[in-house]
Amino acid sequence: GLVEYALILVLVAVVVIVGLALGGVSKGFIGLGLPLVAVPILTLVVDVPTAIALMIGPILVSNVWQAVQGGQWRKQLARFWPLLATQPIGTFAGVAVLALADPRLVAGLLGLMVVGFSLMVQFQPQWRISPRAERLATPLMGIVSGVFGGLSSFLGTPVAMYLFALRLDKQPFIGAIGLTFSFGTLVLLIVMALFGLFTVAHSVATTLAILPMVAGMWLGRKLQNRVSERHFRVALLAVLIVIGLNLIRRALFT
Repeated sequence: GLVEYALILVLVAVVVIVGLALGGVSKGFIGLGLPLVAVPILTLVVDVPTAIALMIGPILVSNVWQAVQGGQWRKQLARFWPLLATQPIGTFAGVAVLALADPRLVAGLLGLMVVGFSLMVQFQPQWRISPRAERLATPLMGIVSGVFGGLSSFLGTPVAMYLFALRLDKQPFIGAIGLTFSFGTLVLLIVMALFGLFTVAHSVATTLAILPMVAGMWLGRKLQNRVSERHFRVALLAVLIVIGLNLIRRALFT
């Protein structure tokens, strides 16, 4: 009846708000993890394309905020423009697959890649990408991040792994993440709209979704300001490993 329907709506709203707030805390604390935390929670009550559409507003606002807070965005733009140039190609391919196929296999492969990278960094702490390799790897990473972003809104994980390998300090890392994610989210919005996966109703819902995300991100920023560079990197690796294991779980058991 009407009461049961109202209770279901309240439950859906609570799950969505909690997911967005927790994702905001992760984003504010380590500079990433908003969709990686929020999307699995949101998919408890909505389908994957709807969850990704809901994330557009929070992802865009959080990344613009992060780019400004991190500073040096012009310097990061000059360094990482090849990534931004190739990202739309991958995003188009990823959204095309999202519209036509089950992305669970890709989520599982991404999870394996994240866990493997995190363990490799943990046991080979001096490993880094050389300047020469960076010139070749940066445009390739744009395509890779675009594909995963189009499939799952998780465009940040490959980029975060890449920036971690470049050994950026905390503030440049956060600024570069904000810049690359902001551009990638705009591309994702346009491509999803072209495929009919982002509508006027989604635009209203994703605007409302910004509020709980901002509250969580504010709390995460407060936590980040109390953390040293070393502890920040440990927290980042720990979150990447958890994220990777969760992606593998989703691929195997959903």
